[in-house]
Amino acid sequence: MIVIITALTGLVSPLSANMYYPSIQVVRDDLNTTQSAVTWTVTAFVLGMAVFPLLWSNLSDRFGRKIVYITSMLVFTCGSIGCALSKSLTALIISRIIQAAGSSAVQGSGAGTISDIYPREQRGTALGIYYLGPLLGPCLGPLIGGYIGEDVGWRWVFWVLTIWGGVMMLLAIFVLPETHRRIVSKKHKIQQVNIPPKLSLKENNPLLDLTTAKYPVVALSLFHFSMIFGTYFTNATGQPLAYENIYGLSQGTSGLCFLASGVGCIVGSTCGGRTTDLLLVRKKRILLERAGQSCEDGKSQQQQLADITIPAETRLEAMWMGTVLFLCGIIIGGWLIDKHLSLAAVLVMQFCIGTGMAFTFQSLGGYLIDMFPTMSARITGVQNFWRSIWGAVIVQVFPTMLDNIGWGWAYTIMFFLTVASFVGIMFVVFKGEKLRARYGPQSTP
Repeated sequence: MIVIITALTGLVSPLSANMYYPSIQVVRDDLNTTQSAVTWTVTAFVLGMAVFPLLWSNLSDRFGRKIVYITSMLVFTCGSIGCALSKSLTALIISRIIQAAGSSAVQGSGAGTISDIYPREQRGTALGIYYLGPLLGPCLGPLIGGYIGEDVGWRWVFWVLTIWGGVMMLLAIFVLPETHRRIVSKKHKIQQVNIPPKLSLKENNPLLDLTTAKYPVVALSLFHFSMIFGTYFTNATGQPLAYENIYGLSQGTSGLCFLASGVGCIVGSTCGGRTTDLLLVRKKRILLERAGQSCEDGKSQQQQLADITIPAETRLEAMWMGTVLFLCGIIIGGWLIDKHLSLAAVLVMQFCIGTGMAFTFQSLGGYLIDMFPTMSARITGVQNFWRSIWGAVIVQVFPTMLDNIGWGWAYTIMFFLTVASFVGIMFVVFKGEKLRARYGPQSTP
């Protein structure tokens, strides 16, 4: 139940971002503005999604998860009301920032909740279920928003989000329990492991969390996270333009096409999370067998078992499959659109993009949490910051890229940027344990 509520709350943010996309051109005309100007309603939201999780994640580690869920959903609901009532572009942009501030809390706190209640060997599967919410949003959002905007107008997109935010706030108040290990341990007098220390106000500085990028393995992981997300997010914002302007689909039917990547996200998220857990179990079994066969340096078998540490990089061993699938979907899909070829083939590529992205996210997200088990919410907020910053940049320049070089070459540029980050993360797969031993951080079993 906790995982389901967390996933549903995590759905708020991507729904807020993506339900709005099919109506962008209608909003442009209704508010009498330009395409480049109305794009700022997207960019402002993404920038808010980058900055605010850092604050929420620190608050959740200090005061607990429950109060953060309740407060953030209240802020989100107020922002959604503001969007629905906006009469000018400026008012809409400001309301979108407030909306982003509220909806972004679960980006970090949700992963913290999963880390609170699941041991390491089961965490990947649980994260796979949790990520279904954030990952399905970019697919369900345009589908739902497309038909709402087409039938009753773009403002009702935000009224629906207002209702959703209110329901999630009520669930957080009356159903969702507190899961933070330090608070639960203190309240119920039980022994916990990996309990986050209560930081002082000075230590509870979101900017200090960004310094985790000083570690080479973290920097390379964040680089790959950012390139994958930026490319995926830009693809999601560009698809309505392709479906409506190139393939001649209606606003509602355009949203229906996002089901292809949505199904891919379900496949990639569930398979990716389970795969990372199986990799950990297999690695542990191999190490246990080795410990049982030999007792070196006079150590007993029990001592050797106690010394076993499964490398955090184990979670990344199968990640290459997801990234390769994602890259194939991007490069082929981009040129299919550029040449105005089969829509069915484009949708197949969207399925590959969704599957590959979700699979990669499972591996990278679990890897970062394994390295920082006592600050799971905050490290998730850090990766969300860097990926959202890049997403805001690339989505803002994407329309210019389309105008100047077309769909094929725009997607080719994003393809090679992701390839560069893929090379870096594969270096972590093979050399990450040595890099951590020399430069840090040290993961905790």
